[in-house]
Amino acid sequence: MELSTLRSVVKLAETANYSRAAEQLFITQPALSQQISGLEAELGLKLFERTTRRVTLTRPGEEFVRRARNILEEMDQLSQSMDLCRREMLGSLSIGLLSTLSHLNIPQYISGFQALYPNIQIKFHIAWSSTLIDQVLHRELDAAITNIHVEKGRTDPRLKVRVFSEDVITVLCSRRRSIANREFVTMEDLVDQPVIANEKSTSIRMSMESIFADSGVHPPVIVCTCPDMESLIGMVRADIGICYLSSGVAHQYTGDGELVAVPLHPTYYTHTALITLADRRDDSLSLQYFEDYFYGIIH
Repeated sequence: MELSTLRSVVKLAETANYSRAAEQLFITQPALSQQISGLEAELGLKLFERTTRRVTLTRPGEEFVRRARNILEEMDQLSQSMDLCRREMLGSLSIGLLSTLSHLNIPQYISGFQALYPNIQIKFHIAWSSTLIDQVLHRELDAAITNIHVEKGRTDPRLKVRVFSEDVITVLCSRRRSIANREFVTMEDLVDQPVIANEKSTSIRMSMESIFADSGVHPPVIVCTCPDMESLIGMVRADIGICYLSSGVAHQYTGDGELVAVPLHPTYYTHTALITLADRRDDSLSLQYFEDYFYGIIH
């Protein structure tokens, strides 16, 4: 017996009409009839007498509605009480973010959490993947939302890694470059292409180094390492070299037609995860609520 069923019975008793009750409950009349019939079968009692003009309560129905109203009132009060507790809950969190994840609506998710828990103060730190993960390991951050490099299918056992997004790795290049019109590129196709690289602490760079090592193909020359996305994209736009980005990030820069994102073959993936310490003996309620909220939203 679910709360929605109790609400349906009470609403039908109030309106004495299936059509009006269903409309106010935002369900169809057949669905309401099925719900009431199922409850009566479960109870082995008839709750309503039905005529062509009216629906009236039986004596068991009157008792059921009286108690159902009490239950629903208690549940509403409980919900309000918990909402008040949630809003009055004090706490603080330090969250690390990878700046390139805006296409995954991460800022909007965090804004939603802040609306639910206005008294939990959140401090943010923007950095590359390895830096964020290192800060989680050293308890400088409570959690990090970032891309993660998975080495041979294994992650650091000290970390709790909850992957919530997977994307393919692409090559971003100027439309003037020879590989721009390809349907895909292989590792061999990239040998002679100059590379504009992210810093060594980025997951995408570590992933590409592993991919070249596993493929047995000598990696292309890195002609420039950029500390930020703006300078990296500027160098690629000037056709000084290519860069590697996840598809979601790369397509943020292809709208004007000057840059092209070309998939790798075979396909390789990058993973985005919510990362915390695996062993958190001093775990806070704030962090538990953040994890539950965040993982509930993305799934």
